[in-house]
Amino acid sequence: MAAPETFWMVYGLGQRQPTVRHKTFASAQGEAERLARTVPGVAFYVLEAVSVSRRVDVETIRLREGLPYPCDDEIPF
Repeated sequence: MAAPETFWMVYGLGQRQPTVRHKTFASAQGEAERLARTVPGVAFYVLEAVSVSRRVDVETIRLREGLPYPCDDEIPF
């Protein structure tokens, strides 16, 4: 997984879920204002991604450098 980066999304209260990721706050704010002009009476919120969680099943940590990888010791497992 690449290093996580923050992004912003625009959500219209009572509307469908947001799908577009904005790379900057300014871009999301501009989109919220555009949408507010086109859909009067709906509040549009700018949401920021502030954390990320993921499951990691396997992690390999090499404790000694210089060993061949993978180690071929002819053990069948």
